[in-house]
Amino acid sequence: MVSILIAIPGWKLLRSLGGVGLVILGIVDSSVIPTFGSLDLLTAILSVKNHELWPYYAAASTLGSLIGAYITYRMASSAGEHWLEKRIGTKRSRQVQGLLTRWGFAAVFVSCVAPPPFPTSAFFIGAGALRYPQGKFISAVLTGRALRYGILGFLAASYSRKILRFLRHPRGFEADAKLIGITMAGFVIVVLFIFLWRQSRIYFQRAKAESGDE
Repeated sequence: MVSILIAIPGWKLLRSLGGVGLVILGIVDSSVIPTFGSLDLLTAILSVKNHELWPYYAAASTLGSLIGAYITYRMASSAGEHWLEKRIGTKRSRQVQGLLTRWGFAAVFVSCVAPPPFPTSAFFIGAGALRYPQGKFISAVLTGRALRYGILGFLAASYSRKILRFLRHPRGFEADAKLIGITMAGFVIVVLFIFLWRQSRIYFQRAKAESGDE
């Protein structure tokens, strides 16, 4: 995955731009153009490279994602439900609409926190097509993305360097304690992502069952 992204034209330019590059990539990532998790990867890479700037990188990723999500929301709001069906199909459109109608803020929030390949843009389009309240939409996206990139940036900046330091210069109990702490933190994050992913699948299954009953 990393090798593929490095080969993409403009990847090195985005890396060199730092926070500005994250904003640009975030806008694209929250549109209908697939980026295959490249925003997460670039956020992590920059946070590792300049670990003291991870809050800045997390904020830049959140800002870019929020701008892109709002643009997609407004476009879908103008185009209506037909654009949603055109982009993701009638069946999937009904599933997304069912989730948004039933869960609202939670549906948008979970879509923003869930890792790739979750179809986050489908929820942005659906929220706009259904004219979900703009204020609630922005709040859900901002909260979800800030949580996602904040955790990602913090882990990348803090734990990756400690792992490398441990591998290069093990120091008995202290090093073991750090490694255990790092492992536990990583485990918690993985469990959180799995939980959110399973919850999203449950939402989809419920929406599918309800649409089938109709």
